[in-house]
Amino acid sequence: MNYHKKANLTLTAVFIFFLGAAVLEHFYPHNFGVRLVYFVLEAALVGGIADWFAVTAIFRKPLGWGFHTELIPRNREKVIEAVASMVQSELLHIDLIRKKIERVPFIESLLNYVEKEGGPVYLTNKLLPYLQRYIGKQQPHRLAKALTEYLHRNSKTWTLGHKLQAVSGWALNQGYIDQGLDRLAEGLLDKASEGETRQVIVRYFEEIKQEKVSNAGGLFRTLMGFVEMSDGLNLDEAADALQVELLLTLRKLQDRNSPLRATLKDHLMDQIAELGQDQLFEEQVQQWKDAVLKEPFIESFLESVIKTAIDAATSPSGGTGGQVPCPTLYRLLHPYVEKYWVSLHENGVLRERMNAFIVDSLCRMIKNEHNLIGNLVRETLSTYTDQDLNQFVQDKAGNDLQWIRINGSMIGGVVGLILFLFLEFFYNPFIIPVIMNYIP
Repeated sequence: MNYHKKANLTLTAVFIFFLGAAVLEHFYPHNFGVRLVYFVLEAALVGGIADWFAVTAIFRKPLGWGFHTELIPRNREKVIEAVASMVQSELLHIDLIRKKIERVPFIESLLNYVEKEGGPVYLTNKLLPYLQRYIGKQQPHRLAKALTEYLHRNSKTWTLGHKLQAVSGWALNQGYIDQGLDRLAEGLLDKASEGETRQVIVRYFEEIKQEKVSNAGGLFRTLMGFVEMSDGLNLDEAADALQVELLLTLRKLQDRNSPLRATLKDHLMDQIAELGQDQLFEEQVQQWKDAVLKEPFIESFLESVIKTAIDAATSPSGGTGGQVPCPTLYRLLHPYVEKYWVSLHENGVLRERMNAFIVDSLCRMIKNEHNLIGNLVRETLSTYTDQDLNQFVQDKAGNDLQWIRINGSMIGGVVGLILFLFLEFFYNPFIIPVIMNYIP
């Protein structure tokens, strides 16, 4: 049973009891108990009717009375504005929302979800389609034009000598210089061991011999003839010996601990350092850069390179069983994703900052759009009819309003009891005689 029915039953019961008491009071007008009950029930009935009128006047016209009644329909706009302001400014205040949002561990929840889905592999696979779409929208000719303009603007600020020295130092520390020397020594060793190299050495010796003989006198040519006849000068043997010596030297160059290799590395680094300080070399490089960048083929070359890179990044061909949409782009992206994924797990301060950033972003967004809460309430309530609006208020505060009616009968009865006792035991026996003495 709802409180509206309880209030009606209370008022009805009070009215019925009042009628019974009125009948008794008619037949027993001097009976103290009858008069007491009659007076109390009369006051309770008056209180109940008054509160029924007051509560009913909030929603409609009780008994057709139109003076200051039907308050909610008449003040429709004020009610809607009050409800919207209450929801926006009090129930959903921005400070209260922020306190609730700050309790949510966004980053931890996100990390746990991604970890369950596969971690860096899952992230990479999710990023790939977006990255591919972005790359696919790029226009190679525009990128090439922008890159060419950038090179023209900034080429004069690039000092190749200093950068060459820095790159060479980095390459030396990373072991790339040794790797280059290994490949160089291996290539030279293969070339030096070929039979064609021996023939080149023999021809070289023959050219030297012919030069010496043609420039020397008759005595020298005669002696050379005797030496050749006695097999004292065999160019084939000399070529074999020189080729063997060359191979031995190159093998020493392959040994990273050999003095020859150390001397070669030191000499190479010294030359690079000298180039870094050589102003003439820097000017020549700058002239070369300006000349190259002025060539019209640069832009078309950059466009072809960019187009090739875009095609490679967006092409699905060459996949691994269809699991990776672009293996080339996947291989480029995945190491970075994995690196930052590990770093994020290990860096608690970074996670806290990211979580704070998310909270701040959400709160700024909510603050900027906070008025939408009130507008939404206003728009919703504006669609309500007067009856719907009355029902809305009754649903939210109807029980309390009905308790006002019940309390009206109860308080009326209590006040009636107090008044009756006051009249019977104080006013009539004491105050009335005093008043009568002053009345002639």
